[in-house]
Amino acid sequence: MCKDKLVDDACELFSEMVIKGILPTVVTYSALIYGFCILSRLKEAAVLLNEMVLKNINPNVYTFNILIDVFCKEGKIKEARNVLAVMMKQGMEPDLVTYSSVMDGFCLRNEVNKAKYIFDTMVQRGMMPDVKSYSIMINGFCKSKMVDEAINLFEEMYLKSMIPNTVTYNTLIDGLCKSGRISYAWKLVDEMRDRGQPPNVITCNSFLHTLCKNNHLDKAIALVKNIQDQGIQLDLYTYNVLIDGLCKGGMLKDALKIFKDLLAKGYNLDVVMYTTMICGLCNEGLFEEAFVLLSEMEDKGCFPCAFTFEIMISTLFERGENDKAEKLLREMIARGLL
Repeated sequence: MCKDKLVDDACELFSEMVIKGILPTVVTYSALIYGFCILSRLKEAAVLLNEMVLKNINPNVYTFNILIDVFCKEGKIKEARNVLAVMMKQGMEPDLVTYSSVMDGFCLRNEVNKAKYIFDTMVQRGMMPDVKSYSIMINGFCKSKMVDEAINLFEEMYLKSMIPNTVTYNTLIDGLCKSGRISYAWKLVDEMRDRGQPPNVITCNSFLHTLCKNNHLDKAIALVKNIQDQGIQLDLYTYNVLIDGLCKGGMLKDALKIFKDLLAKGYNLDVVMYTTMICGLCNEGLFEEAFVLLSEMEDKGCFPCAFTFEIMISTLFERGENDKAEKLLREMIARGLL
């Protein structure tokens, strides 16, 4: 709401400038377009761009890149291409930021081959990709389970004497973990340290997720302890992954201990964390405890979502607790969650 007001105030100032005969410049327009874009008010941003062109105030590469980037992030590739077409019609060549934004847009839509085409086109036009460009492509390949292609690009960076950053490493490590190539992933962690880029909580979460998924719970617990000993601040995602893994691996008591410790330490637990714990209790047939936790989360101002109710209802039906399941179903309907 505050950001909306700031942009609206900027619009008023913009209008006052025009009324007073002060002609807005490309910088003024670009700043306002950026404001609309960060608020996802894309139609208003596009209107301003057209207004610039009509008033013979030529947008610069920065102006176009603002719009192309936000359209791509919103998954509106067609609109991004339209802006790109206007840009090139104005005789302006796309720069590294332009290409990276379009590549990212295609990757977000799981169209990694189209992103790679843009990447190759950029190279053919004599533009050298930077670490961000490589990271975008490596991420796209990993998300599409094309880990070999991601590794090839990663190794290409070395050939070009380009040093990957923490984002690049974390992206590839996550892809390697999810594809079961743990030893290679650990090798990259050692490499990160050697290059003065120590692993962070995101790096550790990738390994933890894989360990829990493969039911290597003792190793998962040891990893979390090791992370803490290194002074790395754990996030809620870390704890949620561990609690979920412990619940599914038959170690409910351990999961409950961690959960209660978090509450005692004053952590502001979210609906995902509560739902994970409720699911663990239900799977063990501890419905009374699950109902107590459901009540406690609401007392703390954290309200259950549809998935929270669905988990409890389905488990109750499976275990023949039809009356309780139907009662929850009616409550779910009353809350407008169904």
